[in-house]
Amino acid sequence: MKVKIDLTEGSILKKLLIVAVPMLLTSLVQMLYNLTDMFWVARVDRIGLDPTIAVAAVGTAGYYMWFGFGLILIAKVGVSVKVSQAAGKNDAERVNSIATNGLITMAIMALLFSFYGMFFNHHFVGIFQITDGDVVDQAMRYMRIVTSAGLAFFLVNMFNGVYDGLGKTINTFYIAGSGLVLNMILDPIMILGLGLGVQGAALATAFSQTVVLIIYLIIYHSSKRPAILSFKKYLSPKVIKEIFVLGLPVGIQSMLMTAISIVLGIMVAQYGPSIMSVSRIGSQIEALSWMIASGFQVALAAFVGQNVGAGQYARVKDGYVTSMKVLIPYGLAINGLLFFGAKPLFSLFIDSQPTLDQGITYLRILSVSQLFMILDMVTAGAFNGFGKTYIPSAIQMFGNAIRIPLAMGLSTIMIPEVNGIWWALNISSVFKGTVLFILFLLFIIRFNKRLQSHQVANYGTV
Repeated sequence: MKVKIDLTEGSILKKLLIVAVPMLLTSLVQMLYNLTDMFWVARVDRIGLDPTIAVAAVGTAGYYMWFGFGLILIAKVGVSVKVSQAAGKNDAERVNSIATNGLITMAIMALLFSFYGMFFNHHFVGIFQITDGDVVDQAMRYMRIVTSAGLAFFLVNMFNGVYDGLGKTINTFYIAGSGLVLNMILDPIMILGLGLGVQGAALATAFSQTVVLIIYLIIYHSSKRPAILSFKKYLSPKVIKEIFVLGLPVGIQSMLMTAISIVLGIMVAQYGPSIMSVSRIGSQIEALSWMIASGFQVALAAFVGQNVGAGQYARVKDGYVTSMKVLIPYGLAINGLLFFGAKPLFSLFIDSQPTLDQGITYLRILSVSQLFMILDMVTAGAFNGFGKTYIPSAIQMFGNAIRIPLAMGLSTIMIPEVNGIWWALNISSVFKGTVLFILFLLFIIRFNKRLQSHQVANYGTV
């Protein structure tokens, strides 16, 4: 297959970096966009609006986008893993079939997502029991606008999944990155220049995603397309089921994570808009860890998937070890940066001294778990490449679920009480990262023993 990056031979580090670096750059651009978006939203006081209310509104509506991403993962992970394994076998027809049926799956979920977000946003925002009417109103407006572009948001991620499975993450970087850069350009124009505030942020996001979708549609109508889309030739309920079953554990885990985050968000909202802003901005700063880890997660999933498809099992273990040699030092560095650099990092977004002090505390507490967050995400990518998506999903669901009782319990014994919520997040991340790391090592050891036994049996038969 000429359209793939062959990850089954050659230098492991080089091939991992070929796939990982574009994903890291995409993640970096995504992180910069998130921070830029929050930077401009936090400065709506220049057009006579309250920045604390604006940040809280975007943060509240953002939970629905997280929920939507859980739906996206059902199709995206299934498509990416199946494409990588088909690419390892050089089966172009299989890639075409997966891409076509992945598109159908994603489009159906996109329509459901957009319908609820546009017409029932008041139900979703009402879950948070926010007493400030301005926060509620702006959150609902943001949801209506962003979800109107739900089809673009979903289909772009499906097309990204095809490229990721083929190892062509450089294409994902160029295309998705262009949309993010466009969004960063439009943010100050629409938020402040046109005086649209929160609605301007939503319009910038919706427009940018639509432009990226148009780019993908042009590519898929050219000779450079990574797969042939043909509903008449490739439509298959069986393939749709395969994609759905493989991605469902990851999607459920992500949506459960969002539901848990909503519960925690309700707890945070009880402390007022200031603490809500701290949570929103702090989570964006944490992207220094989780966005970088997500890049390696995708790269390792593609690497493992292709090598499993090609039967190159020895490279799987070496690929994981190589990834850890890069990411563990990085994780430790981020631990130190968030703890010792908490004040300058948070002061980039908030000038109010009480909110700034609360933000510094948030970052210093969450600094403990950054390395473990990386271990969690990257190891999940390795399991996904094997098609064992249910293993990391089960651990992550349990680890996320314990956040609620931990937050409730710790909040009763800590001063200030909200610190109990931050420590609950910490403990959960440490648990997930540690358990998944150990489980993958045990999985590899057992897998190698079974492989050796199979080879000995075959040799005896011969």
